Amino acid sequence: MDSAPVDPSVGANGGDAADADEAESASPHALGTIILGESRASATGDSNPLISASFVPDAKLVKSCTKKLGACEITETPKCTTGGVQGCGSGEVCTFDDECTAKCVKVCTKSCSAGEVCTFSKKGSSKGTEDDMTCTKKDRFDAGALAFAGTTQAITLFPPYSITPNGNGAPFLARTEIRVQATGGASAGFEKFDEKFTSTTFLETDPPLRELSRGTVFGSGAVTIGWVPGEDKVYVQASGLGGSARCLADDASGTFDLPRAVIREVSSDSEGGSLSISVTRERREVHKNKKTFGELSGGQTIQPEGWIELVTQSTESHSFASCGTGATICGDQCVSLQTDAKNCGACGNVCPTSYYCSAGSCRY
Repeated sequence: MDSAPVDPSVGANGGDAADADEAESASPHALGTIILGESRASATGDSNPLISASFVPDAKLVKSCTKKLGACEITETPKCTTGGVQGCGSGEVCTFDDECTAKCVKVCTKSCSAGEVCTFSKKGSSKGTEDDMTCTKKDRFDAGALAFAGTTQAITLFPPYSITPNGNGAPFLARTEIRVQATGGASAGFEKFDEKFTSTTFLETDPPLRELSRGTVFGSGAVTIGWVPGEDKVYVQASGLGGSARCLADDASGTFDLPRAVIREVSSDSEGGSLSISVTRERREVHKNKKTFGELSGGQTIQPEGWIELVTQSTESHSFASCGTGATICGDQCVSLQTDAKNCGACGNVCPTSYYCSAGSCRY
């Protein structure tokens, strides 16, 4: 198979490789996203491949509800209140509407056949009974079969693109050309395309995430994350019981201070929580000027122009456990300030010889 050097600013077949952030404020378009990546645990170095593909008729359908906090974007969780009580009524679920306002909506529960989906017969129906629910044919919108060249393993994806990758390691080599061919959708979707893109390089945290102390992660200041510098984009993500945050960092700098305010935002208010931190290097090429075709039921819009996002990622992650109820972090240890003779009443307060600690006081 022929291969040639690829100018990263120009996509195959005349499409241009735009910055991913441009997609959010761009003209209406359908969107296809193809991701090849690897994710590894910092504690073991065990790397697992990530392979996915998705296609939507209108990029607006992938909108998420987030809020900004400095360089970080926090994914918000919908919170609804019914009759002064947090939560929704029976048969309802709390979700965001198009304006990112949390609302309780009815759940369509009618059992449907394969290839069908439950919908409400009347838009905005509030009864939520079986009489309001109907089964409609599930529309198919895709790009047909996807075949790859230049990867470290043979990859061919078929709609609906559900795949569990085998083996371990990344499905690509660093900074190499990858080619993807699509046969085109069957009844609606993207027309066939043949694209080339360049992969990212592998990310390694330095010092490794696993070496961050519990006292640093659950302390009071920012958490400094380091990595071997590169030339793509790096995202530092923090996830806890309260949500998740994704922070854009400067890859070339090799360091990012994860703000304590962000950690508080995603952590649970209760004691004994945990926090996961991941660092991802990502290269994203957006190839424009693709064509779509077909019709969808229910008046769904198919934008005539399609964009293809070709993404490669390398991720390292680690999870940290806080102290349980009644325990306090002193250094990197969980201790009881009520009974620990070396940390009696406060971290570092050592009781004299022959004294013991009780109720946070040294006693003889």
